[in-house]
Amino acid sequence: MIDVAVIGAGNRGSKYARIIAGMKGRVNIAAVVEPNEIRRRAIAEIAPGAAFFDSFEGLVTSGIGIDAAVISTPEMLHCAQALPMIEAGVNILVEKPLAPTRGECEAIYDSARRNNVVAGVCHVLRYHPYFDKLHKIAASGDLGEIVSITHRVNVGIDRACHTFVRGPWGKASATSPLLLGKCCHDTDIISWLVGSPCVSAAATGGRHFFCAAKAPAGSADRCKDCSVEAHCPYSAVDLYQRRQLWTDNFDVAPGEELCDAIERQLTRGDYGRCVFRCDNDAVDRQAVVMEFESGAVATLTLNLFTAGDARDTHICLTGGEIHGNGTSIEVTPLRGEPVRYDFGDISGTPYHAGADIRIIHDFIAAVEHPGSAMLTALDESMESHRICFTALSD
Repeated sequence: MIDVAVIGAGNRGSKYARIIAGMKGRVNIAAVVEPNEIRRRAIAEIAPGAAFFDSFEGLVTSGIGIDAAVISTPEMLHCAQALPMIEAGVNILVEKPLAPTRGECEAIYDSARRNNVVAGVCHVLRYHPYFDKLHKIAASGDLGEIVSITHRVNVGIDRACHTFVRGPWGKASATSPLLLGKCCHDTDIISWLVGSPCVSAAATGGRHFFCAAKAPAGSADRCKDCSVEAHCPYSAVDLYQRRQLWTDNFDVAPGEELCDAIERQLTRGDYGRCVFRCDNDAVDRQAVVMEFESGAVATLTLNLFTAGDARDTHICLTGGEIHGNGTSIEVTPLRGEPVRYDFGDISGTPYHAGADIRIIHDFIAAVEHPGSAMLTALDESMESHRICFTALSD
């Protein structure tokens, strides 16, 4: 039996906890660390036998023996929490990004190698059936070698306003750059597809639109008080109250309904602010150019101003093209007939179409079988982070 600690019980941590709780007979949630009382109460229903702590230090000093830890706290805390776990011989799975600085990432990597523990990053896209198929087609050699990749990350305006403007990741200086926090998933996929080290990377872009200078006439500090709210595509009232989207991380206190939590946010919370009058400093558009040792080149474009939330990948190889739009893959040989693979039936299904479940099972299997490695072990995942740090430093 593997005893696991879940460190951080927010959106991602609670999902991982549910998956682990379903692995009865193999895994036991022995401890949960979560400073928010409402979230602790919610996860207690999933892991009733766990010891609960409101701080990481409480877990460390408790003396509870654990074999593995899933760390899904904000990235600023990852290094300070991962290193004590590793030094104690605990295997770790860390939510992406691994850490917000190159030095912290390298410290975690070096410690994991020195202590011979299983250590992985939650790059769940590698476990998604769509990306798995995309990789298998590109790696098969049937279409020759990769020459170039054009990859677009369509964040979607709802997600962008919620997470990268009003939300905590709008303040990149206090969390991590958007390229790292959001797109290390994408540099990981590109690196995985190419299968060769990146030798150069450079980024351009910045905060252009979501700033006070772009605020429309008649707008107010909060959407509820705004005279132009009814026609604004970035309205918090429309997103949270009318459409009731992106409300999963609104903490509903005992005796409250979700509508009460939404009203509280709109009236006085961060999520009720005008997108042009937040304290955000994150980029709202960015492009990255990469070159790989193999000779392949790749571009990554981050798009916030899109209606949908999807990724688009076009791969040119010496023997054909592969184009994926997130729900289908079209393979076009330079000679021969096109082939299409459809993933529309799983698009939008829970747990990233099962990818979240697969990564947890992969982590536990690696812990159970010493010497085996995860698909997203640090030896693999560090490359995606190096690309981001290199691109941002140039």
